[in-house]
Amino acid sequence: MTTTVFNAPVLDTAARQERLAGRVSRLRTRTGTGNLDRWLLLLGGVLIPLGFLLVVMGWIGASRTPYLFEQIPYMISGGLLGIALVFAGGFVYFAYWQTLLVRESRTAREDLQAALSRLEHLLAAGVAGTVAEAAANGQPHTGLVATVTGSMIHRPECAVVAGRTNLRAASPDEPGLTACGLCEPLTVFS
Repeated sequence: MTTTVFNAPVLDTAARQERLAGRVSRLRTRTGTGNLDRWLLLLGGVLIPLGFLLVVMGWIGASRTPYLFEQIPYMISGGLLGIALVFAGGFVYFAYWQTLLVRESRTAREDLQAALSRLEHLLAAGVAGTVAEAAANGQPHTGLVATVTGSMIHRPECAVVAGRTNLRAASPDEPGLTACGLCEPLTVFS
C-alpha cells in the first residue's frame, strides 16, 4: 500500500475569498443579461414575414403551371413550410408576450412587497411611539389618542388629529372623554 502526498500551495483566506467573489460576479453577469425577450421579438419578427414570403412564392410558382404534379412541390416547399414558419413566429411572439407579462408581474410583486414592508415599518414605529408615550404617562396602551386640551378620543389615523403634534395617549374609560364620530374609536373595544 502506497501513500501519496500532494504538495498543494496553501492560499490564504483573503486570496481565496477574492477568487470566489470574482467567480460569483462572473456567474451573475452571465445569467443577468436578460436579452431573451429581445431575441424572441427579433425571431418572431423574422419568422412571420419569411413564412408569408414563402407562401406567396409557392403560390406564384404553382400558378405558372397547369399540371398538378408540377404544383405539388411548390405547395409543399412554399405553402406548407411558409404556414409552418408563420405559426412558429406566432408562438415565438406569444412567448415574448408571456415573458413581458412575467417580468411585469414580478416587478409589481416586488414593488408591492417593498411598499408593504415600508408600511409595516412605519406602523411598527408609530405603535412603538404611542406605547412609549403611554408608558411615560403611566397609562395602559390602547392605541387611542386625544389632544392635550380636547375632550374626544380618536384613532391615530383619524382625519381630525392627523398631522398634529400635541397628542397624548388616551384610554376609552378615561372620564370626560367622548368618542369621535368620524373614526369611531370605541368599535375596536366592542
